[in-house]
Amino acid sequence: MQITKSLFGPAACMALLACAAEPEADSAAEVPAEAPAVTAADGGPSAGLYHAIDENGAVLIEELRPDGTYAFRDEDGTVIEEGTYEQKSSAELCFTAAAEGAPQMCYAEEVGDDGVWRSTDPVTGGVYVIERIE
Repeated sequence: MQITKSLFGPAACMALLACAAEPEADSAAEVPAEAPAVTAADGGPSAGLYHAIDENGAVLIEELRPDGTYAFRDEDGTVIEEGTYEQKSSAELCFTAAAEGAPQMCYAEEVGDDGVWRSTDPVTGGVYVIERIE
């Protein structure tokens, strides 16, 4: 009887230690992580006010609202276009005008090594310099 206790005693302790060492299922690991928020090219939120300056120096004021709608205004504040926008990635911002049947227009966006934020028109190839209005 003493031999049995001495053989099974350490084995039972090892088995208990092995069970205790096994990690329990992490309930947080079972919950899918939220997708990271997509940001504008400058790393900030998409929603906000922007100056978009074309190659000829013309300024367009862009108002991107948190609800996914936008308004483009000229320098005098006159609304020239409204619709919805979608920030597909920090390198792609898409606009769909409110006009019936308007196609979605996606602009390539980047902040260059020189620190300048540029947006390229998918139709004309024109480049706009974008400045966030604080």
